[in-house]
Amino acid sequence: MEACELVRLIVNKTVVPAEPKRPGNPGYGQLKAIRTLVYARLKGLQNDTRIIWHLKKHPTDAIKLGLHCIPDRTTIGRWWRRYLNLLETAFKKTAGIIQMLVPTTHLIADSTPLVDLYDMEAKWGFTHRGPFKGFKLHAVVNQLGLPLKAIVTPGNRFDSIFLPKLIEDLEAQYVLADAGYHSLKNIKAVEAMGAKPIIAINPRQKGKESKVSNAEFFRGKRYPVEQFNSHAKHNLLRGCWVRPKGMVKKTAMVMAGLVCMEANAIEALLRDDLSLKCASKYWD
Repeated sequence: MEACELVRLIVNKTVVPAEPKRPGNPGYGQLKAIRTLVYARLKGLQNDTRIIWHLKKHPTDAIKLGLHCIPDRTTIGRWWRRYLNLLETAFKKTAGIIQMLVPTTHLIADSTPLVDLYDMEAKWGFTHRGPFKGFKLHAVVNQLGLPLKAIVTPGNRFDSIFLPKLIEDLEAQYVLADAGYHSLKNIKAVEAMGAKPIIAINPRQKGKESKVSNAEFFRGKRYPVEQFNSHAKHNLLRGCWVRPKGMVKKTAMVMAGLVCMEANAIEALLRDDLSLKCASKYWD
């Protein structure tokens, strides 16, 4: 399916309702804006200037997106900040479609650093590879490695506190996570949703009682989230978060990327194709 057709199919009036008509200059409207932002990530356009160049070079695509003229670079820059909530809503609803097509058996939680040395809102954090400055993408994926929920935070936020929010309103048989998520609160949150917690034991808490075992955790069930982290950063986002300033715009770009990843997954699932290793096939 062509990229424009895929965008129109997924980001439609059932996902992002059209604004009511109002007097004066009609502008572009939120529906056209969301289509353009998701299309930009489908095509791997790294910044607002490249989006403008691409639309001018491909006017047919701009028409298919519903644009009556090519917006200014500053207009697109405002869209990222203005429509963050709508992008999050679109991601939530596309993730809901994924859950209907593929019942979730495993939820796997993890975080990955989004390194940015120059943003004023970036914070120093730590991973198993050492310290970094930037932001974090916290996500929970299903057994196919498709994200169902995601949160972007400064790099200094600890992973464990976000697990209850990531699994909220989701259903699964098992919830897997590494030792960074090991806490009594998280275990109770997983059990409250009717799932079995498979969380690696924190070595600092070896002397305390635990209802999970490391043996269950290390049986090769966690690789989908590692594949997702690699695909999301290197294939889907490709460093697009580095140039924009401020966490709001970065979060919007991440959410648009996740929407287009889900859009490709929905198309593949409707063809009964379960090998979803490639996040997108529309890059130039």
